[in-house]
Amino acid sequence: MTNQALLDSSNSIYSSDEDCRPDESLFAIYHSTQATPAPRNFIGALPIELLLAIFMHLYRSSRRLTQTGETWRLNDPLPSLFPYAPAAVCSMWCSVLSCVPEFWTRVVIRVDSQYTQSQDIRRYFEWSRNFHLDVIITRNRDEFEGVDMKEKSKVFKATRELVRHIERCRSIRFNVMYSSSLPSMLHDFHQETAPHLHTLKLKCKVDDGGSPPRKLVHWSFDAPGLRHLYLDARNFFDVCVDRNNWLRRLHKLKSLSVSRHRQFSAKGIDLYKLLKAVEESPSLGYLELKDLHFSRLRPWTTVNDISIDLISMNLEDLSGEVLSEIIGYVDSAPHTTRISRCSITTCHHSLISSSVAFRGLSANQDLMAPLAHWRGRTLSLIDCACFHDDFLRDMMDGGPHDQSFACKGVKELHLVNCTRFSPRLLKAMVRKRRKLARRSIFWISDQETLDWTFPIVAPITLISVEGGPALFKKDREWFETNLGSFHWDEQVLDRSFEDSGDSDHDRIELIH
Repeated sequence: MTNQALLDSSNSIYSSDEDCRPDESLFAIYHSTQATPAPRNFIGALPIELLLAIFMHLYRSSRRLTQTGETWRLNDPLPSLFPYAPAAVCSMWCSVLSCVPEFWTRVVIRVDSQYTQSQDIRRYFEWSRNFHLDVIITRNRDEFEGVDMKEKSKVFKATRELVRHIERCRSIRFNVMYSSSLPSMLHDFHQETAPHLHTLKLKCKVDDGGSPPRKLVHWSFDAPGLRHLYLDARNFFDVCVDRNNWLRRLHKLKSLSVSRHRQFSAKGIDLYKLLKAVEESPSLGYLELKDLHFSRLRPWTTVNDISIDLISMNLEDLSGEVLSEIIGYVDSAPHTTRISRCSITTCHHSLISSSVAFRGLSANQDLMAPLAHWRGRTLSLIDCACFHDDFLRDMMDGGPHDQSFACKGVKELHLVNCTRFSPRLLKAMVRKRRKLARRSIFWISDQETLDWTFPIVAPITLISVEGGPALFKKDREWFETNLGSFHWDEQVLDRSFEDSGDSDHDRIELIH
C-alpha cells in the first residue's frame, strides 16, 4: 500500500529547498492512481513515491562534480538521456517527471531525423519553471553524415524558443552539421541579456559557406559572466572584429575557440584581424584555432604589434604557413601548446611552451623546425610519421663539443602510434643525454630532477610508448632500470590527447 507520509512535503527529499519540491499536481496523480484498480502492467502500477525515488537516482547518476560545482553529464547518448528516456515510457511517468522542475534544467533539443517538435520544446521550458538552464541543440552521434536540407529551419525554430528563456541560461550549446544552420550572433542574440550564461558554443561539422556577412553598428549582447566562448569564424568576425569587438566586454572570459572557415573562394579570413581581436580580450587564458583558411591580404611579418598572453593554445587543421605567425604573436610562454595536422616545416619561430604535443603530422614534416631551440620539458607525439630516426639523431647531436643540443630541456617523452623509429637508437639517445646531464649535476633518483634546470642538456626521465615498434627484452630491462618512469605497449591505439574528448565540454572548459 502507498505510504501517504512519503507524499508529505515535510518528509520530501526536496524539503531542504522549497523551490525544488514537486508541485501539487503530484498529489492529483497519486489520488488518480488510487481511485482506479491497479493496471496489470507492472510499470504503470509502481507507487508515486517509488517512482520519485527511481527518478531521483537517475537524476543524480546523470550529474557530475566539477571544479565549479555539480552539473549535468554531457557524454550520455541521446536515446538514453534523462529525463527524456523515462518520460517516453508512459504518460504517467511523463506526468510525474514533469512535476519536478529540477529534472528539466537540461533542455535537449534534437534537430536530426528524430527532431524535437516545437510544442515539446515549449513544454520542456515550462516544466523547468524558473530554474537556471543548460540548453543543448544537437544531432544524434550517428546523424552527422549525409544531407539534411531541413536542418537550418529546425535550428531556427529551436533558437526562437531558446531566446525567450535566455535570461535563465547557464550554458548554450549548438552542435549541428552545417555552419549555415548556426544562429546569427548579430541578429538572434542582439539586445538580449544573459546574466547567468557562462558557456556559449556554436559548433558545426561542415562549413557550407554560411550566411552573407551582416553588420550592426551598435550591436549588443550582455553576458557579463561568460567564461567559455566557442564560435564559428563568421560569427566571430561579425561580433568580435573591428568596432564591435565583443571580447573587450567579456571580463571573465577564460577560453575562446574559433573554428570552421574553409576555402570557397580565393579570399580567406584575415589572421591579423583575428589575433588583434584576441589581444583585446582582458582575461583570456586558452585559445583554440581550428579548421581555418587564412588569406595573405597583408604582409604578416612586416609589423609585429600584437602581443598575446596565454596559458594554453590548441591549433588544428590550419591551412597555409600561418603556424609561425601565430607562435610569433604569442608573447608569453603557454603551459601547453597542441598542434594537429598543421604545416610546421616552414616555422621560423621556436615554441616556448613547457609542454608541446603534436598530432597527425606526415612523414615529410620537419619536427626540428619549431623544436630546435625549444627548451620545454614534455614532448608528446600522436600519429606522427615524422618522428623517426633522423629526429633521434638530431637530439643526440650536441655539436663538436656536445654543448648545443636540440630540445635541450626535454625530460618526458610520450609517443602514441609512432612506429617509424628504432628503439635501439632511442635508447642510445637517452643514454647519451643522461650521461652528459650527470656530468654537470649529480642525482640519485630521477624524481629529484623534476624541477632542476640543467646547463647543457636535461636527462630523459620518463618515456611512455603506446602503439610503438617491437622492443627487445634486453632494451626493455635497460629502460626500466634506468628511467624513473617507463611504459611500452606495442598495440596500436585509436586515441586522442588525454583531455580532448568531446563530452561537449571540450578541453576549453578545463580552465575556469
